[in-house]
Amino acid sequence: MRSSFSYKGGFLSILLVMLIFIVPILWMTSAQFRFRVKIALYGVCFIASTTIGALISLPCGRTPKNHFRMFRIFEYSTFWMGTKFELRNMHYTESDKPFIIIANHQSVLDVLSMSHVWPKNCVVLLKSSLRFVPGFNLCTFLSNSIYIDRFNKAEAHKSLAKVADAIIKENRKVWIFPEGTRSSNGSMLPFKKGAFVIALQAKIPIVPLVFSSYKNFYDMSEFKFDY
Repeated sequence: MRSSFSYKGGFLSILLVMLIFIVPILWMTSAQFRFRVKIALYGVCFIASTTIGALISLPCGRTPKNHFRMFRIFEYSTFWMGTKFELRNMHYTESDKPFIIIANHQSVLDVLSMSHVWPKNCVVLLKSSLRFVPGFNLCTFLSNSIYIDRFNKAEAHKSLAKVADAIIKENRKVWIFPEGTRSSNGSMLPFKKGAFVIALQAKIPIVPLVFSSYKNFYDMSEFKFDY
């Protein structure tokens, strides 16, 4: 038993020493390694923030106000990125009346950008696959987010009708990524018609919101994530 314990302890010591030497070398020499470590850390911050935000929000019940708790926690947890935001013409999103925000979708970093411009009484339309992300799914449930199955037209129409109904009855604003998926090459993808269908049904305006390109510091194809 002693020899087995000693062997395991020696192996772990060697492994630890190797990591201490190898990790710094990889960090200095491999852009891909740095990218994957940073994006993994960003993901951990996201899951932790949504989970903590959801648990704190449980006593408050289901309300769009819960978004702000998660967003504030997420902003604090990503302080290491040192990201600064310049907001322009945000008075268009300060109205108490309902409207639909349509925004371009570039990457997972959009969540951090959203946290700085999120309007009051706003919900988001999300693809149905995101309901299986641990922590995040509880947060979206408590924030009254609406999922849409893009591959099931009947269910998609029901979701759009649900959005229009929420807008009319509860004076809600709705955030939609009309491209339906992320565009990583800097150009915008064709818009899905859902946002426009909802706007016509609810008789409310559409407010376009644009996130400038992240290419100068974030590019997945080049493993670039500098800040």
